[in-house]
Amino acid sequence: MLDFLNLTVRLAAPVLLVALGGLFSLRVNIFNIALEGFMLFGCFASVVGAYLTGSVLGGILFAAAVSLLMTMVYALFVFELDVDPVICAIAVITIAGGLTRYLLIPIFHTSGRYILPPELALPTVNLPWLEAIPVLGPILNNHSILVYLALVLPFLLHIFLYKTDLGLSMRSVGLNAEAAASAGISVKKVRYFALAMNGILCGLAGAQLALSLNLFNVGMTNGRGFTALAALTLTGFEPILTLLACLLFGASDALVLMLSGEGYPVQILSMLPYVLALVVAIVPPIVRRLAKNARRRRAERTLMAPGRECPAQE
Repeated sequence: MLDFLNLTVRLAAPVLLVALGGLFSLRVNIFNIALEGFMLFGCFASVVGAYLTGSVLGGILFAAAVSLLMTMVYALFVFELDVDPVICAIAVITIAGGLTRYLLIPIFHTSGRYILPPELALPTVNLPWLEAIPVLGPILNNHSILVYLALVLPFLLHIFLYKTDLGLSMRSVGLNAEAAASAGISVKKVRYFALAMNGILCGLAGAQLALSLNLFNVGMTNGRGFTALAALTLTGFEPILTLLACLLFGASDALVLMLSGEGYPVQILSMLPYVLALVVAIVPPIVRRLAKNARRRRAERTLMAPGRECPAQE
């Protein structure tokens, strides 16, 4: 069980990072479904950066920079050229899939997959003091620095959103951009900042995914960007709740990996994360509607209770 939970945390980290990136854009009312594409750019750029610089840190920084650049291009089309965000996002996802597949050939002289040398794999951090803590220690120890960053960021982001002026500006822009502008907030600057953070976090998510596996594979994001959107939908764009939702998706991925080694059909198991994402997207609205109907029926029964006076009619 401890191994399962340790694997859950590691597999949840890329989804959590990209979800927190998406949270920035959603908080300023930009429904950015291009998370999958930005993350894929981050995966590819991290491998290229590590290959060119001979450094894991170089790969991480290159991933963040490339994903940031692509996000700023997306922002330019959306904010300056008034392109529909959804159409632009579809273009980003399509370009990311095709361009990364093509660039494998001129850069690495291979197609489909490139495996980095072992010394360029993302190292894990062993914390002896954490290992000594019962139960929690084995779960949280021996992860990469990006995993620990992913676990801490939701709490920092919660403080940022609700305790800082810039966080208040972001929430104001998301709620009502015109009212925020009338209060003196630069809506465009706030939105550019939000998308910049979106790009950086998607790049870090791609770096965690690719460098932890020590390779780049065509389409290796495998729907994680859309899973992140499902997590955000479930939690109402709240950072700490998003952490819990992403851990749930990480647990489903870990379950798939563990059961696939026990002889269960891989084709059926591989459906589990997507089924879970679909359930997460559908169930909360249904539950809210049922709760609303139940409250209305309860109010009607209260009004119709014997001895209760009906309001006078004019």
